[in-house]
Amino acid sequence: MAEANEYDTIFTALKHSVRRQILFHLEQKGEASFMDIQNAVGINDTGLMSYHLKELAPLVEQSARGKYRLSAIGQTSIALFRRVEQEKRRTSTAVHKEVERSLGIIAFLFITVGITLMAPLSVGTYASVQNMYATSNLSLGQIIALYLAGLSGIVVGIVLFVLYDRHYFSRTIKTNAIHSLIFAAGISLLLISSAYVTYGFELATLSIATPPNKEGIGWLIMILHAISSLASAPIVAFGIGKLTKRY
Repeated sequence: MAEANEYDTIFTALKHSVRRQILFHLEQKGEASFMDIQNAVGINDTGLMSYHLKELAPLVEQSARGKYRLSAIGQTSIALFRRVEQEKRRTSTAVHKEVERSLGIIAFLFITVGITLMAPLSVGTYASVQNMYATSNLSLGQIIALYLAGLSGIVVGIVLFVLYDRHYFSRTIKTNAIHSLIFAAGISLLLISSAYVTYGFELATLSIATPPNKEGIGWLIMILHAISSLASAPIVAFGIGKLTKRY
């Protein structure tokens, strides 16, 4: 019970800001007179100062010369307080860094998704507009060029994702390939959903079914992009893995 009371006194003393100031001042000075302590903590009321010193009795003692100094318990208490404060700062810093890291990961992932989708969606939209309003059909060369333009954006996006995955999660080629395939599956679903919406808008705009020779060019290109993203994801992951291991 005496030990518990002693701990209560220690934590009560450390909880009060004025008493902490007194303890820190004595830690720095070694010994200090009543007036010196009073001036250091900025208390003009002598009675109040005496009260605080009385409450610090187990942590503060008087020397033969009548000056105040930390007792053994007081020195231990200050050391404990400093360790707790350091741990609090360390924990706070760790949490702050983890939050920043998580936000960075999420932001980079969204940017990567945006880059991956930008080219194929632009190509699909362009093809659909041409399908609705152009007087002549897109040539085979134009369709191939549009497909390759969209595919280049997909490949760039997958490269960024694999680098992101290797930096934040895993550096094994097999794991990167699996993660990139999951990423590509998500991209494919978004592309197919967008193509479906675009094609529905195309039909609604024309109000009638499009002529057979002009039907679904944008849809076809997006389907090819979706398939290509699934096919290229593990290849890109394998290539980057081998290249980084070489260097």
